Amino acid sequence: MKKILIICCIAGMFSACSGFLKEYSQDLAKVESFSDLDEVLLGKGYLPWGRAEAGSWGSPEMVNAYFQAAHHMSDEMAFNSQTDGGDLFQIQTSMFGWYAWQQSVGFPYEGNVRTAENKDWKQAYSCINVCNMVLVSADELSATNQREELQQKRIKGEAHFLRALYYFTLANLYGKPYCAENLATPAVPLKLTEFVEDKDWVVNTVEEVYAQVLADLDEADAYLKDNEVKNYPYRADITAVYLLKSRVYLYMQNWKKALEYADNVLEIRDGLLDLNTHTLGEEVLTKASPETIFSMGGHCLSAYTYYSRAEGAKYPTYVVSEDLSSAFTDGDNDWRTQYYIMQEEIGGPSTNGIYTDAWVFCKVKGWEPGYKEASDHFMFRTAEAYLNAAEAAAYSGDETTARRMLKTLRDNRLKESREITESGRELVDLIRRERQCELCFEGHRWFDLRRYTICEKFPYSKKITHKYIKYVTVSWYPIVKEPGEITTYVLEENDAAYTLSLPKEVLDFQNTLASNQRPPRPGKTESADN
Repeated sequence: MKKILIICCIAGMFSACSGFLKEYSQDLAKVESFSDLDEVLLGKGYLPWGRAEAGSWGSPEMVNAYFQAAHHMSDEMAFNSQTDGGDLFQIQTSMFGWYAWQQSVGFPYEGNVRTAENKDWKQAYSCINVCNMVLVSADELSATNQREELQQKRIKGEAHFLRALYYFTLANLYGKPYCAENLATPAVPLKLTEFVEDKDWVVNTVEEVYAQVLADLDEADAYLKDNEVKNYPYRADITAVYLLKSRVYLYMQNWKKALEYADNVLEIRDGLLDLNTHTLGEEVLTKASPETIFSMGGHCLSAYTYYSRAEGAKYPTYVVSEDLSSAFTDGDNDWRTQYYIMQEEIGGPSTNGIYTDAWVFCKVKGWEPGYKEASDHFMFRTAEAYLNAAEAAAYSGDETTARRMLKTLRDNRLKESREITESGRELVDLIRRERQCELCFEGHRWFDLRRYTICEKFPYSKKITHKYIKYVTVSWYPIVKEPGEITTYVLEENDAAYTLSLPKEVLDFQNTLASNQRPPRPGKTESADN
């Protein structure tokens, strides 16, 4: 069989002399079969497994923590107001620019040393470039039997799905929300070729990127339909394609298509985890869950949010925000207040023995070391299909379907699930609140808040307040840390900061690229004693 050289490259850097996405590190791997190509896609096209692990001298380290920004920019989490004793990964410092919606997200709170802004950008374009090469190489290999023909189609289908997912994610970070007024505004560059192109690149528009996403998903649909499912749920299959299509069309406000593909998902897999029979203390996001469809990238969020937890010494780095905890309006009747978030007494020696009640994240237990089966950003579940269907149906005027979809979900989440009688704006508000609760800490909320601002039916925006706390050490033995100063940052309704500027590293190497300009955002600082 013809030998093909595949360049598995680290892409996503700009080069002053040779343009966009020039490989600066190359690892040549011989690919002689579809199995070889499959390994390339798995190893370089899918995100690496993000995790917390023991580092040198016993200090924990975070590995492959990609696409965390959306968690920090949304309204789901807040600083532990007592101490930073649990911030073992220094995540509060490194993510300050995103958490406080800064114009330049690479600057820390002190503003003295800039950190990289393009970590996710580089990883996404590296994976995209591998997908590009896999697609070309899959056509250059010859299938000799039916099994290889199906393998060839599956590999191409997965590559198209991944490329669509990466571009969709990038467009919703760096491009404005999809609507008629924003179609011609800049999003991100599209690179679809597998070779290095020595040219000045341009930023494609929101409309162009979405068109490419849908084109890739149509290809993935054709290749993965009636094909094998490999290594479920860590490889894409037709159900994942349908769910992503439903999500994309929901963002585009194409309610008919969003409902159609949500229905397609539920025709294949409609199971929900019944929290009425779930065992207390067990995680809810697992490979074995009847609603798991696809998972990629690991779960770093759980560890850096709440890693330090022991008897008498519980130090979450972040607690659940009041915005989120107050959204669970059914209170104790909602099992998710035990399985998704939970209330417990936090504190210990680092708080001078002072304990307070707080809501903390517990969908995935960061305080328990080891492999996590769920993703903190790329987690596809049937629950989303029910919510997509309910929302699209409500906007379309099919309130009977909307209520039925929502009722089915709530039957598996509440101890006593009432009949849903809401209509019009009240029904949409209920669906949005259910989405906020059900999909919390899975990477949806920031993107949902963005698209609500331009929704043709019942547009919505809110003011979000984040407080950044600078802690000071008041005792060295035992170490006790207390808030020193608190700076408040406010994201206003319909704020321009819902869209990120392109990373500084990208613009430095090619400053002719168009970019949305995020506004400056000063904070208001006061002493913690006030």
